[in-house]
Amino acid sequence: MISPTLPGSVSNSRSHHVSRWLLGLLTLVSTLGAVRLFYGVVAIGGVNVAEWGLLPLFGLLFAWIAFSFWTATLGMMLLLFRGHKPATRASDAEGPHGPMTPTAILMPIYNESPASVFAGVQAMLRSLVATGQSEGFDIFVLSDTTDPDIWLEEERTWARLVAEHGVHPRVFYRRRPRNMARKAGNIADFCTRWGSQYAYMIVLDADSVMEGATLVEMVRRMDANPRLGILQVPPTPVNRLSLFARLQQFASRLYGPIFIEGFASWAHFDSNYWGHNAIIRVEPFTEHCGLPVLPGKAPLGGEILSHDFVEAALMARAGWQVAMAHDLGGSYEECPTTLLDFAKRDQRWCQGNMQHIRLIFSEGFRPISRLHLAMGAMSYLSSPLWLLFMLLSTLGLMIDGPSMAESPSWLLGAGSIFAITMSLLMLPKLWSVIALLKQPARLKEFGGWDNVVGSVALEAIISVLVSPIMMFFHTRFVVATLLGEKVHWSAQNRGEEDISLGEALVVYGPHMIAGLTIALLIGLFSANLLFWFLPVVTGLVLAVPLAMTLGSVRLGQRTAQHGLLLIPEEITCPEILHLQKEAVWIHQRECEQFDRSKLFGSVLTDPSFHALHRNILQATDSQIPAPREELREIFDLISREGPTAVPRDARRMLLSDAQALRDLHVQIRSRLRLGRSALSS
Repeated sequence: MISPTLPGSVSNSRSHHVSRWLLGLLTLVSTLGAVRLFYGVVAIGGVNVAEWGLLPLFGLLFAWIAFSFWTATLGMMLLLFRGHKPATRASDAEGPHGPMTPTAILMPIYNESPASVFAGVQAMLRSLVATGQSEGFDIFVLSDTTDPDIWLEEERTWARLVAEHGVHPRVFYRRRPRNMARKAGNIADFCTRWGSQYAYMIVLDADSVMEGATLVEMVRRMDANPRLGILQVPPTPVNRLSLFARLQQFASRLYGPIFIEGFASWAHFDSNYWGHNAIIRVEPFTEHCGLPVLPGKAPLGGEILSHDFVEAALMARAGWQVAMAHDLGGSYEECPTTLLDFAKRDQRWCQGNMQHIRLIFSEGFRPISRLHLAMGAMSYLSSPLWLLFMLLSTLGLMIDGPSMAESPSWLLGAGSIFAITMSLLMLPKLWSVIALLKQPARLKEFGGWDNVVGSVALEAIISVLVSPIMMFFHTRFVVATLLGEKVHWSAQNRGEEDISLGEALVVYGPHMIAGLTIALLIGLFSANLLFWFLPVVTGLVLAVPLAMTLGSVRLGQRTAQHGLLLIPEEITCPEILHLQKEAVWIHQRECEQFDRSKLFGSVLTDPSFHALHRNILQATDSQIPAPREELREIFDLISREGPTAVPRDARRMLLSDAQALRDLHVQIRSRLRLGRSALSS
């Protein structure tokens, strides 16, 4: 009999309560101590109006840092005492296992590279087949693509994959005719149409891949615990080559385990959902996790952008468990390759997390769910709050006069606060190294002691320089959201391209000017005060060359050649990633054999391609009849100038109308036959 306790989770039902109380107590005590020390500093010479405003602001920001620090510390202690144990697999339990519970693997896509998407699908297919337990799985590629050329390439690539692949798992493709509610709407559409045929769904991103054994284990764990609604498997960033991407991959791989271990110890079955690389029980998700439309206009009202935290909260409110499978590997994703792409992604997340503020006090939400929502919002609100803190600090010192910054007692107190704050930010990196040293085998996976120390030092320095740049980005995003600026849904840039000097100046020139201005103004007021602002000013002043350096693929590869920022997956490539790279190469080579821009013409003239497209439209109920008047204009335009003259929106409209497409196909084929007849006569 399989135990209903989630393998790899805290088995003692009271231990997570202890972790919560301990974490809360440590955060509270350290925050109160820091606020008391801070008050002692600002009280030198009397507390002015600006400094009274600083006290609650400092308390909030320090509590935010302390909470993260103690979570990492708790995770380190657990790893030191428990060690990195192999995952306890439900599939290893004694007794016979029945057939795999019907499970759908969903890959929502939006204007992605079809070669990359279906390479990931093909790699997972082969990995699943290798487990010998693939019969219960079906894969659904759910497209919201708006570019008609990419749409046709998706169909062509899918058809080729299905022709080459066996019966199980089956691979389905559907493109939604109307893009309602983005990814969340795409998944909701699946649940409405096909969800009743599956007990579980594994939700992926377009750049996600998961090992077959991990997919099987996720299903077994859901089978073993009938109250488990969502099981999140932490994804590992891989495959990217730029310096910035390799910094993210290294930080996630080395520092991530202590944070995830600490988080899982107190979150327990009130954990969170990250939107992908997770398995969900379909029936309760469909019944309870429909997203509300917030009152008011976007961006703070309307459709919820960041759906994952809210869906986890709704699942928990309905009495279902949400857990983190922190002991499972074989879960991968890709990360942004440049600082600008990273910021663009954060802008989308920022608007979604700002919406969550309105949901924190929703009726019936569990306290931990409210905490998750608040933490998501604070991830972005902390930036303008830190900026406000620095402005008020400067104003307070200006009121007291420049001599205050030169007072020995003030310097000692301010230095102590600065040292404590930086320690709480940097010590988790040291904790990760300490936890790593306890496992020599894992140390070798990162390239050895020298490489790890050098990589941590490099990552720490760059993270300090990048932080003020992201602070300005996040502040701008928060302010823009509050002022009503909406984020447009666009495809993510998953390429690897260096940043030119011109591009860097346009994007990061304002950061550089802001840094120079801050340095000049503070330096004129007090040279001693400028010292305290150096961590912020330096990153801003160097924003342009730093962005160019971080976006460089060449520098990223050079660090790898010198053994820096290595992750285990680069030293020993997992089979699933090897399969993915092999499939990417094959699909890209096949895609290069035809011009994507000519696919629209092919679907009009090639009988087999035309039939494929029409069959997909009809089988997936994705047809939208086009207005007759507009169709006549399109037909006339094609007759006069050919298919390449048709604008993109008109092509998309025609491709959505199966009957109109058939009529045009018949006309063109008839003209071609008449032309051949005339030539032969």
